[in-house]
Amino acid sequence: MTEEITMTSRDKAQSADAGGQTKIPRCSVISTEDFRGRAEQFPRHKELMRSLSRSIRYCKAEAYQDCVIGTIRVPQKKDGKEPAFTFAYYLTEQSLVLIENEGRLRTWLSKHAALFPQTGTPAQLLVALLKQMTDDDLLYLLHIETETEQMEEEIEHSSAENFFAKLTKRRHKLSELNAYYIQLREIGEFLQSDVCQPIVQNEQEWDRFTHRAERLQGHVQLLRENMTQLRELFQSVQDARQNRTMGIITIITTVFFPLSLLTGWYGMNFVNMPELQWEYSYFVMIFVVAVIVIAEIIYFKKKKFF
Repeated sequence: MTEEITMTSRDKAQSADAGGQTKIPRCSVISTEDFRGRAEQFPRHKELMRSLSRSIRYCKAEAYQDCVIGTIRVPQKKDGKEPAFTFAYYLTEQSLVLIENEGRLRTWLSKHAALFPQTGTPAQLLVALLKQMTDDDLLYLLHIETETEQMEEEIEHSSAENFFAKLTKRRHKLSELNAYYIQLREIGEFLQSDVCQPIVQNEQEWDRFTHRAERLQGHVQLLRENMTQLRELFQSVQDARQNRTMGIITIITTVFFPLSLLTGWYGMNFVNMPELQWEYSYFVMIFVVAVIVIAEIIYFKKKKFF
């Protein structure tokens, strides 16, 4: 598998002796600079170079008479700031050329070499590559689903700031994955079309890949709906919590309103006000205030205000 992925100096020498040109293996990984240097071997190199001249932002496939070219952007499925996994491909009936600059694709292919078919067409190798890159995606989506359930269980004890930070992070990731699977599904459907048949030939593998991408995209849609419901649930809990707080404040204000009226009334200290010179007026006022507070509490309890 390694000899199929990389081109050794012996391969170059043999191909140069045979025809003066470098032979492209069934699957080779080259850099953008190498791809530009070998432009005469790729009739549609200008179309692909336009995508390589800027950062790869999405997955796509374009068909021409003698090749299919496109780009792949695999979202990061780990927590962290590591950039997305990107590369371009140039597919013909005889070969598959993968173009990337970081070396991550070459390392990944070497690590998973045993999982790829040793025989078959370049198109079958490309679909096997895309299948393998989505092989663990269901486990990752189940991990997000488990985290969503944990967030739902902790919703009563979470602060708004922490909750919305977690929720926003997951929603952004699910939006990215949703766009990713839609693009993969469109690539699978496109490569099954009549325009790609001379190069792809066997469309059954691409049909299975399309259905896999569709199922993953459906799972992501379900998770996005769960996130929306979780946000609404958290908001309703926050509203209920705020309403309880406002209710308590209202009750306290209502209890102390008549007391404030009494203290304000008798705080005027007019000379001829009754009870000012009475020996027991202070104790009578305490008794009246207590009766008012107790009566209000009984009333609020009967009305189930608290």
